[in-house]
Amino acid sequence: MQRIVLSGSIAVLVLLFFGFSKFFATASATNSSLESASKVDAFPSKEPKTIENTSIAFENHIKDMYQKLKLKKAELDYPAFKTAYVGYLNLQAKGELKKEILTILDFTKSSRFERMWIIDMENQKLVRRELVAHGKNSGHDMVTSFSNKLHSNQSSMGFYVTDSPYIGKNGISMLINGMDKGYNCQARNRAVVMHGANYVNPRTMNRNGRLGRSFGCPAVEMHKAQEIIDYVKSGSCLFIYFKDKKYLNTSKWLNLDKATTFFAENIQHNAVDVPSTASVTTENTNG
Repeated sequence: MQRIVLSGSIAVLVLLFFGFSKFFATASATNSSLESASKVDAFPSKEPKTIENTSIAFENHIKDMYQKLKLKKAELDYPAFKTAYVGYLNLQAKGELKKEILTILDFTKSSRFERMWIIDMENQKLVRRELVAHGKNSGHDMVTSFSNKLHSNQSSMGFYVTDSPYIGKNGISMLINGMDKGYNCQARNRAVVMHGANYVNPRTMNRNGRLGRSFGCPAVEMHKAQEIIDYVKSGSCLFIYFKDKKYLNTSKWLNLDKATTFFAENIQHNAVDVPSTASVTTENTNG
């Protein structure tokens, strides 16, 4: 009888032991879960912060480029350069460019202004600045309208990729491919090319109060055409800038997120991580 009682007592103790063990294991697991949850709350994902830092780094990179190229002194406004550079990077990302050259035509400025800048992006150097004509139906001295239509005799805004040179009725000329659907994609069909023209010269400008005008082509001074075309031909970026809200908000080449990603993966990744102190005034300057 005594052995039975002892056996029963031992069985009860064993059951109690396993019961308490299970309780403490459950409690420990619960505490671990709560602790993990607390850590998640206390230390949120760093991804948003990383994205924010990359965006800031990209903006500082553009400002640094603007300063290094001394573009303010060369009278190219910062918004025009930033817009052109974003598109340049996106064209690079898509493999559309063969040369690290960026040509910017700022058609917000008077035709009497040297409103074409050619930049060597690889060596970060402003190569030259030149006069350039716009289409005769786009405005007199100032550009007021654009068109992508045949026979419009107007300029077309947006991004182009330079193509092959040829000899035409205006002498040395260069084909350009419009990259913005709905804005300049008819350039080849319209025979919009870069060429030299006798009406692009200071004498015409002084006599008429404006530069001569083309049928929509970005025409340059005749005696400089060969040098300019030889430099930018065959796969460089050419951008005609204008403050058109619809274009600036819809062009696929002006996707800031994609340009930032390309910068992070191909430029920032290979650069020395030095904090930037760049500060650029973004107000426009009129020439």
